[in-house]
Amino acid sequence: MQLKRGIRILAIDDSHFTKEDGRALAVGVVGRPGVIEGILSFRVAVDGNEATRALIHRVRTSKFAGQIKLIVTNGITLAGLNMLDLEEISERLRVPVVSIVRRRPHKTRLEAAIRKSGKDVRVKLALLKKLNANLSIKRVEGLYVQPAGISNEAFKPMQANAYYFLRLAHLIASGVAKGESRGRV
Repeated sequence: MQLKRGIRILAIDDSHFTKEDGRALAVGVVGRPGVIEGILSFRVAVDGNEATRALIHRVRTSKFAGQIKLIVTNGITLAGLNMLDLEEISERLRVPVVSIVRRRPHKTRLEAAIRKSGKDVRVKLALLKKLNANLSIKRVEGLYVQPAGISNEAFKPMQANAYYFLRLAHLIASGVAKGESRGRV
């Protein structure tokens, strides 16, 4: 899929949370180069199993639904181990979805954390196996990207804007949850 540079991007990150919180805030920034169009938010269960459904629902019911042409996430989980099925999101919303992280993902650590949690272990391990088999992780300009519905080459011209909006989503989520922003995406 080839996208224009000035498209609207939705970047999503979660807020700080503790296991005792039960639910965590996810914040999405909708923007295009040089312009922030709006903010979306929704909550997901800590270590739950509804992040994919919640994200799809939030996008579909937002005023930005028809405008968003790319979704970027900070990794493949929200609220701890609440996993995002990047392929399902891309297919159901008919837009590319790209996970971006600064550090190389460790499949074995995530697998061990899922096993240790004891929550929806089989479902989460099956999703992790599917994502790892179907979606490659590449290092592009110092970041690790895992795209669904778009090639690395098609995404590369949008990477800087996507990361900018992802960082903004992180700062907003952190600021709301902690009273001030902190940390890096």
